[in-house]
Amino acid sequence: MKTRIENFLNGRIYPYVIVLISLIIWSFSLYLPIESQMSVTLYSLFLLTIPFCLLLIFFKNTAYTIPILYVILFTLGIQNMGIDTIDVATLGFIHIILVLIGFIYHLIRYRVHFKLKTLGLSLILASISFMIPLIYQPFDEVSLILILLLPLYTFIYLFYANTLTDARKTLMRTFVALGLMLSLQIVAIWIKGYTLLVDVNIFEDFFDIFPEQITPGWGNINDLTIHLTLFTAGSIYYLDKYPKSIFPYLSIGWNAFWIVAAEARGSILFMFILALILVIYIFVRRNKYQMINTSIAIFLAILLGVIIFPIVEYLWNEFIETLKNQDLNKILTGRLDLWIDHELSAWNLFKQYPIFGYGWNTPSWILNSQNRITVYHSTIFQVLATAGIVGLIILLYQWVMIGKLFYNKRKSFGIFGFILVYIITQLHGLIDNTQYMVHYSIVTYVMFAVIENMSVDIININHNEVLYEIKN
Repeated sequence: MKTRIENFLNGRIYPYVIVLISLIIWSFSLYLPIESQMSVTLYSLFLLTIPFCLLLIFFKNTAYTIPILYVILFTLGIQNMGIDTIDVATLGFIHIILVLIGFIYHLIRYRVHFKLKTLGLSLILASISFMIPLIYQPFDEVSLILILLLPLYTFIYLFYANTLTDARKTLMRTFVALGLMLSLQIVAIWIKGYTLLVDVNIFEDFFDIFPEQITPGWGNINDLTIHLTLFTAGSIYYLDKYPKSIFPYLSIGWNAFWIVAAEARGSILFMFILALILVIYIFVRRNKYQMINTSIAIFLAILLGVIIFPIVEYLWNEFIETLKNQDLNKILTGRLDLWIDHELSAWNLFKQYPIFGYGWNTPSWILNSQNRITVYHSTIFQVLATAGIVGLIILLYQWVMIGKLFYNKRKSFGIFGFILVYIITQLHGLIDNTQYMVHYSIVTYVMFAVIENMSVDIININHNEVLYEIKN
């Protein structure tokens, strides 16, 4: 029985089953009455947290839990989430306890010994830097939650880095499945908007069909599209593994289309850069199957552009209108206020607390009256404001260690996709936070743990066909 379960867990279908469960739970936010969304969602979440706990208890291979850990991040679709009743609060704590039981039991049963690995020290230093501002800043429940984030990231990285073997297949399958899941969240939001309207032209009114604010609930639309870009690493992996197959190209194109549909300008720009680098990479390598498939993909993209010309024309006009705007702050949707101009901007907080920063419990959202902490939409400004010059030095040190990790695994098959999407999303993070944000951090630190344990491959490349010999 256990062998059959492991065969399923090692198979291609498993990540998609987990994604389907998550997508169904997420969709409750679109179709259930508001008053029942939270409780039904949290009860349904047991379909993920109970298997997560059981897998850690009964199986030594922790790679089986990666798809579940990832989808949990993107499952809660409720808008303006809050714990309003004691029963809902209790459910939330039970889920946390289940996950902790699984981790603790696994550590004890399999006698896991932690080594710091490549990124451990940098994460410990970052964790300490999170805590230091509490010496001179008020302490409350929000502060406690925020300072626990870095220790959480540290534990997750060290746990998987010290328990995994080569889990790249599981990770890549999960990345592809999650890319599909996030794109389908955008599709579902669009379909929901379509059902609420009458007498609409799908092409001419395409963007008007979306609700006024496109948000998946677990984050905003920028969060979704950044991760959609990140998960293209899976398609890049299969693009190289199966050079004769057109499906990896179609997968990247599908993700790119819905990034454009969501009008996430930053992600559109960086997805275009990623696609351009991929095209150059493929034609430099001169593998005939990849070159043919790339040419087909480009032709299909042009054909689609012709078919949906009203949509393309709308986007182009919007882009031109944006460039005509003389107010740089408006072009950047208020980021200059967040970075420099406002009295509570990142730069002004940094000047008040230049060494260790203001702390992560930042002032209430400074662009409007939303009741949440200010996130400064830039990794550099965020770290300067919250952790000061010390935090910035630690961040730079961590980036150096990530570079070292990539360099050490440069001969591992699939590493190119990881490197490319990480650099692209980190560049995006200069104008839209990525580093230390919950979803991005957990995804990437588990990714780094997988890379840490990837075997080094012998790759023989023929210009007409790609042959891979994996040294296990």
